[in-house]
Amino acid sequence: MALLLHHLLAGVPYAQVFGPLDRPISGVAYDSRQVVPGGLFVAIKGYHTDGHRYISQALERGAVALVVDRRYWSGQPPAQATLVLTNDSRVALAPLAAAFYGYPARQLCTIGVTGTKGKSTTTDLVSQLLDGAGQTSGLISTVDFKIGPRRWANTTRQSTPEALEVQALLAEMVAATCTSAVIEATSHALSLKWQRLVGCCFDLAVFLNLSHEHLDYHGSFEQYRADKTQLFALLAEEVPAGPPRSTRPWAIVNADDPNHSFFLAAAPANAQRLTFGLQASADVRGELMQQTPTGSHMRISSPWGRAEGWLPLPGRFNGTNALAALSVALCQGIPLEQALHTLAHVRGPRGRMQPVVCGQPFAVLVDYAHSPDSFTQIFTMLRPLTQGRMLAVFGSAGERDRAKRAMQGEIAARYCELLFLTDEDPRGEDREAILADIAAGAEQVGHRAGRDYHAIPDRTAAIHAALAAARPGDLVLLLGKGHEGSIIYADHSIPWDEAAVAQAALRALGYGER
Repeated sequence: MALLLHHLLAGVPYAQVFGPLDRPISGVAYDSRQVVPGGLFVAIKGYHTDGHRYISQALERGAVALVVDRRYWSGQPPAQATLVLTNDSRVALAPLAAAFYGYPARQLCTIGVTGTKGKSTTTDLVSQLLDGAGQTSGLISTVDFKIGPRRWANTTRQSTPEALEVQALLAEMVAATCTSAVIEATSHALSLKWQRLVGCCFDLAVFLNLSHEHLDYHGSFEQYRADKTQLFALLAEEVPAGPPRSTRPWAIVNADDPNHSFFLAAAPANAQRLTFGLQASADVRGELMQQTPTGSHMRISSPWGRAEGWLPLPGRFNGTNALAALSVALCQGIPLEQALHTLAHVRGPRGRMQPVVCGQPFAVLVDYAHSPDSFTQIFTMLRPLTQGRMLAVFGSAGERDRAKRAMQGEIAARYCELLFLTDEDPRGEDREAILADIAAGAEQVGHRAGRDYHAIPDRTAAIHAALAAARPGDLVLLLGKGHEGSIIYADHSIPWDEAAVAQAALRALGYGER
């Protein structure tokens, strides 16, 4: 049944309305091509185009209501549609979407996970722990979407989709009788410029870590942190005209990260607070008893008991991700022993420390690491476990944080004997200039072109060259693309599967042949 326009606007601050508010609305769209007869079109000015330019197309497709941004609208109210004038139409989209889909998050236990790194792995681990306890979870992450037993790749190139897609997925989860939704909450989605996650009514917020990332968008580290903390502020969110929350929300933070207090401070006063950590004193404390290239043996101390278990994912950072997921499971009533039993059988997401094996005498791993901090973590973890040399294939995104490129090059050069600099997503930038920025950092620590590093923009060729250069006992790291299904250039993109490209290159080199 179609909802009336004034019901959809209950949570939207708007400046002026031209036309009736009792119009039935059959759909909401921010892309004019997706408008249905009787629908509402939200015109948003983006980075590459302006939705206000497509209002006529939306009307031609049958839109009966328009939400526009007063900063970019200068036309006359159309005779056939109600015009709603807002101060920021982008921000208006989230409450409109939540209202259109009936606030589905209120029928779910909604869990948000934020941090610079580890979000995809942690959201997936949380989902697996919940399912292992007999619940039915939904998942929204960089890598995959999941509704109950159905899982499919996230091909949107957005870790957190637009608000309309988020609310549609939550509504599907409710229809599929899911009990919980686990959402990867990015800084862009949480930013006051976007506010994509308004209307998600989070019951649990999880903070993992914070480091240098996305400063081109946020402007400063302090603003980046402030935007991230919005997830915890959303724990206080209530549905317009809806019943008050019946349970207290949970604010869960990594005590090992020095920024964790900012996130606890952002949570409402009634939130239950829980800390986890591998180093600092924490409510849920983990100790890595033994680390191997395939996983770690962990000892857990918590208010819910003490126990030991196996984590089939390597590295301290995965130990931290597992502690975050365990913290969620424990505060949701899952016994520690049961959670650890499930944890012993979890799988990592695609493109996260993913091995590529074709019978070669050296190791190959695909990982999404693409920031200076994630580089440091992965190299320091794997260096002691590598018998031979470490070789790394990576690039840096175009039209994104340029300052991190030299940092990536310097960090990689400190740990790796041989680097292959290549395309990540050049977008509209000069691909050679991006590689030169990275190379400048590598040269600061003594690496030289042609000897210690090679700039090969074509990523397939770079991977082939790295694998051809590998010797027995070496480790080849393919970094930055992970699960992503394309490489983006200025006017086109090419399909991409990092693991498949590596497998093909290994076979071309004679491995895996019978």
